[in-house]
Amino acid sequence: MSKIDLSLAIVTYNNEDLIENTARNIIESIPPNHTYKLYIIDNNSKDNTVKIARKVSGNIEIVCRNENKGFGNGHNAIIGDINSKYHFVINPDITIENANQVQSMIRFLDDNPEVGLLSPLVLNTDGTIQHLCKINPTVLDMMIRRISPNLLRKRQDKYVMKNTGYNSSMQLEYATGSFMVFRTNIFKQINGFDDAFFLYLEDADITRRVNQVSKTMFFPEARVIHIWERNAHKSLKYVYITLRSMITYFNKWGWKFM
Repeated sequence: MSKIDLSLAIVTYNNEDLIENTARNIIESIPPNHTYKLYIIDNNSKDNTVKIARKVSGNIEIVCRNENKGFGNGHNAIIGDINSKYHFVINPDITIENANQVQSMIRFLDDNPEVGLLSPLVLNTDGTIQHLCKINPTVLDMMIRRISPNLLRKRQDKYVMKNTGYNSSMQLEYATGSFMVFRTNIFKQINGFDDAFFLYLEDADITRRVNQVSKTMFFPEARVIHIWERNAHKSLKYVYITLRSMITYFNKWGWKFM
């Protein structure tokens, strides 16, 4: 298997309204001087996600799974196949503005070999910042964010590192899973995501494990756009998934309440 520059992965589940534009956008955003392969891993969608994805031209491999075992498990499905320098984990609701953004991320990683995971600046569709850089979570931090965005506001602002201004590079304890760029050998060294997490906090967990062997950096000179839908998280289903992930996370890393 010949080595390529970039591997990129999207895990889909009933994303027929997003997948075509996302896949085309990713391919168009790859610098022309870099080889790539885009993996679309479908977690047993019930809609036309796979059918639509097959229409997109490019060096794409579609992996169809017969069961939805979660975000991290989906990304891990290709860990034995990827043979790249850098590996991108990308949500289906991400848009990359242009190839300059990807080139900037590559250049930063080339220049900083101690960095195993890069997190770019993530923006809303209106250009405002999504404050997704975090310190390691406590039970209190997780609970107050679920109750209300206005509860213990100073505490919440500290948790998402608002005081940094998000305007310069900094080391992270907890990077968002919506867009991650791994040094592929580091991603493989830590065996990818922990399958114990179905959804939520798998990004907190993998950041901590990257930081045990390398370094995670926030790099605001590169940016992506994220369509962030939080309404679904208020449903009982997502509350249950969140609580299950919290128990998994704190059992693994220690129960820190405040």
